[in-house]
Order: sequence, then structure tokens, then C-alpha cells
Amino acid sequence: MNTDRIWNQGPPPHIGWWNASISHSSSAWRWWNGSHWSFVAYDDYTATRARHQAAKLTRADIEWTDYYPVDARVARVAP
Repeated sequence: MNTDRIWNQGPPPHIGWWNASISHSSSAWRWWNGSHWSFVAYDDYTATRARHQAAKLTRADIEWTDYYPVDARVARVAP
């Protein structure tokens, strides 16, 4: 469980990958498609495995944080 981040309920501000979890895990990432969260993908997943997880949707009550890694290969931008 990660306590140094602020966890939010409800939808995030835009589509994309978010640090999002049921248990406030700092290594859990989910794709928000604008209306639903995907299954979880963890830091150590390959891009292919994360893509497969992003294609599966869940209706679970997910909380999210706006944390984004400083060294991410892709900058976070609102589409």
C-alpha cells in the first residue's frame, strides 16, 4: 500500500494510463478509456501484456492518483 500519494475516486480528468488500484499499489497501472477502467498492469509487465490488460474492462471501484514517473518514455498529456 502506498500512503505518500493522494488517491482519488471517480473518473480521472482524461483518457490514458493512470496509477490506479483497489489497494493503493504504487506499481499498479490501469487504462482509463473515458468510461471504464481496464484490468491492472504492473510495472514489470511487458508492453504486449499491458496492452492485453488494457483491452479487458472492469467495473470495480478503482481509485487513482495523478502520479506520473519523471522518467516516463511518453509525456502525460490530455488528448
